[in-house]
Amino acid sequence: MIGRRGLALGAGAIIALAACGSSGGGSSNKGTIKIGVELPESGKEASNGIPTLNGVKYAVQKQTTIKGFTIEINNLDDAVNGVHDAQKGAQNVQQFVSDSKVLGFVGPFNSAVAQAEIPVANAAHLTMISPANTNECLTKDLPAPECTFKPADLRPSGPNNYFRVAATDDFQGPAMADYAYDTLGLKKVAVASDNETYGKGIADSFSRELTKKGGDPTPRQDFDTKTTNSFKPFESSATAAGGLYFGGTDSNKVCIARQQMKSAGFNAPFFGGDGIVTAQCITDAADNVDNMYGTVAAADATQIPDAKSTIDDFKKNFSATTDFGAYTMPAYDCANILLDGISKAIDDAGGNMPTREQVRARVAQTKDFPGVLGKTSFDSNGDTSNKIISIYTIGAAPGLTGSTPKDWIWKAQVKF
Repeated sequence: MIGRRGLALGAGAIIALAACGSSGGGSSNKGTIKIGVELPESGKEASNGIPTLNGVKYAVQKQTTIKGFTIEINNLDDAVNGVHDAQKGAQNVQQFVSDSKVLGFVGPFNSAVAQAEIPVANAAHLTMISPANTNECLTKDLPAPECTFKPADLRPSGPNNYFRVAATDDFQGPAMADYAYDTLGLKKVAVASDNETYGKGIADSFSRELTKKGGDPTPRQDFDTKTTNSFKPFESSATAAGGLYFGGTDSNKVCIARQQMKSAGFNAPFFGGDGIVTAQCITDAADNVDNMYGTVAAADATQIPDAKSTIDDFKKNFSATTDFGAYTMPAYDCANILLDGISKAIDDAGGNMPTREQVRARVAQTKDFPGVLGKTSFDSNGDTSNKIISIYTIGAAPGLTGSTPKDWIWKAQVKF
């Protein structure tokens, strides 16, 4: 089940966790090390950011000290007027850079924000590990038009400081194209996007795979969703298609487009990436929520038997249905990988406060880290070894209360 919206914490909140459940050895007398968290925590996108933040909070609750250093969380909100904002994200990272106690951070959630943040963090050798970024151009040197920028352009200091546990859109888009074509038997699917780094990229990768299989991804249109409020003209032109794939996020009106399909007379299946697998999307789609499909670029931890005890314990500490989401456990793994890198870097520093470069170097060496998502290793680009895509659809969610009687239900898993 994909979790519902939680209560947003104010930007810049510092979470200092009690000593109960601490591990790592030694007394907490050497000082403080801060773990940054950079996510959208307000407005509609709080339904993504807050459950993801909870994964980091849970990891630090389990390890509040490391070799004599107290661990604190410094979380910052990159949403402006309820929507993720790349400039705000870059400002937040500059704030992390200015605080010498911040040795790395988990985030961001959105690829467009990551594109703006990586150069700022890289110049300071500040490690960043994202649970949710999926745009392949952030790490892979691919030609235009697939990528309009190069990974090297984002890394002025040279050594890579950016890592992620999510698979990339060149896997996520094709996984849904294969599902639509092979499982649902759809040969023609209209394609749209919110024209952002993530949305356009995943829509393009969906289109390429559908074409490769012999399908037809037309009509195709990219929208400026800040100025577009009605998608009905496009949906009317797409009536000959068997479905509609819309790359983007719920905060960019993607699921409002689904709701408008009903009055446009277009009742075909609706597809998207992890930007729509949210509670907010269900709310926005309203009375046209059925027959929707979305992907998440990671294994669903609830489907992994070895992760059950961790998830059960998490839910004892974070008991509201709003607390757990698609990227809670990926964020938990991100935090633990960062904490492991910090622990090893402390050893490299002779038991003293390590440098950011020492932490970065240790995280880059991550190999077969045992997390709830399985064993994670990073390649030279910072991409995860786990190329897994989870597919969801809308279904009944018995036992839930409130105004939303349906939820995203796990349907299948694709491993590349």
